[in-house]
Amino acid sequence: MLEETNDKLKCINLQMLRTSHWVLKTYDDAYRPFGIRATQLPVLSMIAESGPVTIKLIAAEILSERSVLSRKLQVMEKNGWIRQVLIDSSREKAFELTQQGRELLDRVKPVRWQVQESILGKLDESEQDLMLGLCDKLRS
Repeated sequence: MLEETNDKLKCINLQMLRTSHWVLKTYDDAYRPFGIRATQLPVLSMIAESGPVTIKLIAAEILSERSVLSRKLQVMEKNGWIRQVLIDSSREKAFELTQQGRELLDRVKPVRWQVQESILGKLDESEQDLMLGLCDKLRS
């Protein structure tokens, strides 16, 4: 039984899943008063920085399935944070931020940095650098 417990602790999938859930819950708890989810904010931020932007480009940037992303975008559009636009002669959907979306980002931004500081505050500077470097390395 002890060996099985040690194997579970060493399982990278389980460890990453636990950490991911904890990080998302920490952000979700902080964002709840604003009505936005932790998984929506990076998408909204990307649209703000790059917009108008297509689903294809957003999916590639955040490594998301287009079907999952499409549902997120529908919710964000329904909430009035983004709107669909036409770009050139492309028939692909593109999105841009609305004024309501920009105002939401302005309100959430300080909270976003507070949460990040809180999470990273559990690590010293070298651990933070190592963690961020390892995340980059694992994705490449």
